[in-house]
Amino acid sequence: MPASPLPLYHKVYLLLKQRLEAGGFATDSAMPGENALAAEYGVSRLTIRRSLDALASDGLIERRQGRGTFALAPATFGAPQHGAGIDALMAHLARMGMHTQVRLLELDTAPATPLVAARLELPPGALVQRAVRVRSHEGQPFSYLTTFVPDDIGRRIRHKDLGAKPLLAIFRDLGVHVARAEQSISAVLAEPGIAELLDVPVGSALLSLHRVVRDASGRPVEWLHARYRPDRYEYRMDMQAHDMPGQPTWLPAPVATPSDGA
Repeated sequence: MPASPLPLYHKVYLLLKQRLEAGGFATDSAMPGENALAAEYGVSRLTIRRSLDALASDGLIERRQGRGTFALAPATFGAPQHGAGIDALMAHLARMGMHTQVRLLELDTAPATPLVAARLELPPGALVQRAVRVRSHEGQPFSYLTTFVPDDIGRRIRHKDLGAKPLLAIFRDLGVHVARAEQSISAVLAEPGIAELLDVPVGSALLSLHRVVRDASGRPVEWLHARYRPDRYEYRMDMQAHDMPGQPTWLPAPVATPSDGA
């Protein structure tokens, strides 16, 4: 295998994990044995064994005595598909409340930094509420969420609700009518503190999402920076083919933006 700053077993672990998540191993038959995998990846049997140990710890494979090693279906908790509509989004929020757990790590009110003020279209130094939470599914963390809300809304949000409900559901209860959002998605590396909370190695790739949520008047009511484990959270989008001047192209199907209801 080519040189890499990662330990060799961890690189093989990542390659096997990617293959497992892509359905590269059937779940109804045993995976190739350690010798076969060692030959395929050009590493020692001990390296393969360490990689498989890590995959087993992640719940991606299962060793069955006398039968071999089997792939398990990954537990990915995904957002509703883009194009599902607001009713489907609200139904998704209800499922999130029933099937996920939220841990509130930090909650404070402080003057907005220039960046936060710009995103919320507030004067620099205006008071905002900042909340930091980790959301888990079946006891496994999948998102690290930092949200900023204007103070006039934030002071109405109860501490206990932030640990029990998605923020969109809290807005609904407060009579804040969310109408639209703008968001961007990229990738970031897991910093030490976040890596520990999401139970991933430092430097692991995370899905990074920034979102500005607006009410019916167009006022920003939330700025979210969310980081997701890509092995436990998917972002899905419906696409439609359109005939555009020059050549056909793909465009997102119109309607609601996927969300975990942060």
